[in-house]
Amino acid sequence: MKLIALLMLVSVGLSAAISCGTGDIACSNGEKCIPQRYICDTDNDCTDASDEDLELCTAWKNSSCDRNYVECIRNGETKCIEISMYCTLTNPTCEGSLDQRICLMIEGQRLDKLSNFTLPNDVQAGNLNRSNELANRFRTVLSNTMSHESCPTLYTLIGDQCLSVFYVGSVSWAEARAFCKVLGGDLFTFKNISQFADIVQHLQRHELPSSFWIGGSVSNDTVGWTWIDGSPMEMGSPFWATRYSSDCVNRNVTTSKSEATCYRYYQTPEAVPLGECASLSFEHSYYITNEDCLRKMSPLCVYQGTDFPKRPEL
Repeated sequence: MKLIALLMLVSVGLSAAISCGTGDIACSNGEKCIPQRYICDTDNDCTDASDEDLELCTAWKNSSCDRNYVECIRNGETKCIEISMYCTLTNPTCEGSLDQRICLMIEGQRLDKLSNFTLPNDVQAGNLNRSNELANRFRTVLSNTMSHESCPTLYTLIGDQCLSVFYVGSVSWAEARAFCKVLGGDLFTFKNISQFADIVQHLQRHELPSSFWIGGSVSNDTVGWTWIDGSPMEMGSPFWATRYSSDCVNRNVTTSKSEATCYRYYQTPEAVPLGECASLSFEHSYYITNEDCLRKMSPLCVYQGTDFPKRPEL
């Protein structure tokens, strides 16, 4: 009887398992498979949102290559390749900064939290060395994000403003604003294209793989999008990003019904109300996107005081 019960349990487990095709991966709950290219694309393709897990997406994305790609150093060459290929190449393998737990997840063909994977001791030792390398880069980046002789502690000079680019933080919009206030500032706002261009160029130049909360939000449709001082935010290009829609997006273009075109790209924050708080999106090259205010992002603060406290040694 025990053997029969065991066989039944095994049978149930096998019937509950899901088999995915090449290039696909199962959601954490096992309900369906999705293409690996859907991982961390800001859309919840899995009903459990395991494809948009924050820990996973932090490791999945990088500033050197497009999404789903990572730098591979191999045979003396460095190039961007698909993450799945990075994990499977041999003789020689790829050298790079990809978290090896991602490879374990892909090998198992199922999405899961990276903290649930354990690496062999030799890989862990290699990760320690890479961690030290990242620490050295971190010290370099700090001088360009939270340090400048003309600005107060934890601020750097970008254009004509002292900004704190706190890319190591990850909090909600309101928490980000509270953090900025502790530093004597507030969430970043801009009044002209030059200030916007200065910060976008700075973030791109220093390759910071983070999205940042800024001081814009919408509380109701009547008032519309405003900065934290109550002034209206400028809509459209060249500030707001475009997003892809699986449905046709209406545009104010006069055509006959037979000539109607299906537009699948729209400019945020129009068409699809994904969120009420504004961010500079890493995924969209730091153009503005509207996001869920509870989403975790880095604070981008602008100093509002006139006194500059004594700076500590970094």
